[in-house]
Amino acid sequence: MVIDVLSLVIVLGVLVFIHEGGHFLLARALKAPVSVFSFGFGKRLFGVERGGVDYRVSLIPLGGYVRIHGLGPDESDVVAKTDQAPVPLLPRWRRALILLAGPGANVVGAIAFITLAFVVGVQVPASQDQAPVVAWVDPISPAAKAGIEAGDLVLAVGGRGVRTWEDLDLATMGSPGQPLEIRFRRDGQEHEVTLTPRAVSRYDIGYAGLAPVLPAEVPGVLPGSPAEKAGLRPGDRIVAVNGEPVRHFYDVMRLVGASPDREVALTIERDASAIEVRATPRNVDGQGKLGIPPPNPTVLKRLGLPTALAQSVRENVRMTRLTFVVIGRMLSGRASLRQMSGPIDIARFSGAAARTGTVSFIWLLGMISLQLAIFNLLPIPVLDGGHLAVIGVESALRKDFSDRTKERILNIGFWLIIMLVVVVLFNDIVKNFPALDGLIPGRAK
Repeated sequence: MVIDVLSLVIVLGVLVFIHEGGHFLLARALKAPVSVFSFGFGKRLFGVERGGVDYRVSLIPLGGYVRIHGLGPDESDVVAKTDQAPVPLLPRWRRALILLAGPGANVVGAIAFITLAFVVGVQVPASQDQAPVVAWVDPISPAAKAGIEAGDLVLAVGGRGVRTWEDLDLATMGSPGQPLEIRFRRDGQEHEVTLTPRAVSRYDIGYAGLAPVLPAEVPGVLPGSPAEKAGLRPGDRIVAVNGEPVRHFYDVMRLVGASPDREVALTIERDASAIEVRATPRNVDGQGKLGIPPPNPTVLKRLGLPTALAQSVRENVRMTRLTFVVIGRMLSGRASLRQMSGPIDIARFSGAAARTGTVSFIWLLGMISLQLAIFNLLPIPVLDGGHLAVIGVESALRKDFSDRTKERILNIGFWLIIMLVVVVLFNDIVKNFPALDGLIPGRAK
């Protein structure tokens, strides 16, 4: 819990600081008057004044803010009225550039963080860049119901071509409860079926029931399990069950699963030698289980700086496209609010990434930096995108709105943001405390 909270403070502190730093640097470059650059919010703790700017550290270390004069009314005018004399507005083009600089800094930060992660080396699923050839279909899944079989090559989902398992996973995971047209090739012939991914987990992730090839290797054995009693070791490769050859881990699951409480003979390769061991799978809901977790093979993706930068740009473009797809589905009611994450989720993700390692934490910084940029560009008053929308309308009308009108617009935006925060926070609490699901109509699983 402590790690989660500290990680959240670091993530939000760094990313909001980058955002406000973008506003600050461009404001200074355009000779706009700046009076405060604060790391943190609330009461000023200490600082130094240079060139008319109060560089300060404030009490609450969740990001920061920059006070730029000449942009017009902002959120501070909504929460705390001031008696300061109005400052002449900067030209619209200057205001627009300064407003864009904050999200722009977050985009640059996202690209830089993910580039750094690729340079250091990212562990990715071994199947991520492989062609989406189905190795296994969950027998009680939407894919099985639709008639997809092992050996099928998926060509397109929802009319959009897929080339890798990563493409296929993203297309199905982001569409829970939505019918998807799946085009695939079997024995040289193309077919098309419709399946509806099932919503699973607290985040309502779409589950189709398709899986790539997993090697029939033993990643580990559970203590006290039949596998441990039989002498299986991590690194063993299972080549046959009861004399029937296996190609991948799902063959092992199928053959062992058909023999609950019945002894099976496992032929394994160990240290370049073939040996046979015998084990009696436990009966778990009618399925035989040896106590071998599924393997999760990964590969280290380490790139040189130019290639890493290009890959980072592609990854950010992909994440941006996916974000707007999800936003569109939410607005149309085709996606669940569970897919939104608030401070509780971000704290959990941040803590998990910190515990996993430096690269995971750097990658998370990049992802959230990009999301912060996208969110701030939404045309909601109070956000940068809302101010830009007002400037766009003013430019079209060739006149500036009065400060009173802008403050009214900001008030509307302020309460919209408060409502959004309440919804997201409530959603976070429900997801992280499953017992509360039953209190909400239609949410019990």
